[in-house]
Amino acid sequence: MIKYGWLLLLGAFSAQAAVYKCEQNGVVEFSQFPCSGDAETVDMRPLGSAMIGSRGEYKQQVDALKRQSRFVEFQISKLEQEKQQKLDLLKSDLYKLRRSFPKAEELAILQQRIERMAEQYDEKIQAERSSLASLQLKAGNLERQYAQN
Repeated sequence: MIKYGWLLLLGAFSAQAAVYKCEQNGVVEFSQFPCSGDAETVDMRPLGSAMIGSRGEYKQQVDALKRQSRFVEFQISKLEQEKQQKLDLLKSDLYKLRRSFPKAEELAILQQRIERMAEQYDEKIQAERSSLASLQLKAGNLERQYAQN
């Protein structure tokens, strides 16, 4: 009995209803029903999960993955800029501190802050690069999958 319940549940998620995208008065709306005569059908399947489909479906999914990739590239660039700006500020503070004959502990603390901040940004950037590589791999797989069909 439980087995059949899971099958029904999975079936419900796999049989998705059509979703329509409409623009009315400059506002984009998504609906289960067409909002107007120029409503556009939107594919709501998870990205990178195209099954046997038309060239348009593959292209739509590949394009969506490429758009996500460009956004992630932008995020990486933004993080790198933020990192450089914050490093420049902290290094400027370090330079000013050195000119005021500080205690060794003050210099060490500021140097540790610089290193810690750089490491945190490097981790964030690396995570975004991993995400980008995954998106690019999915797009490549979809393109190859379509080429075989």
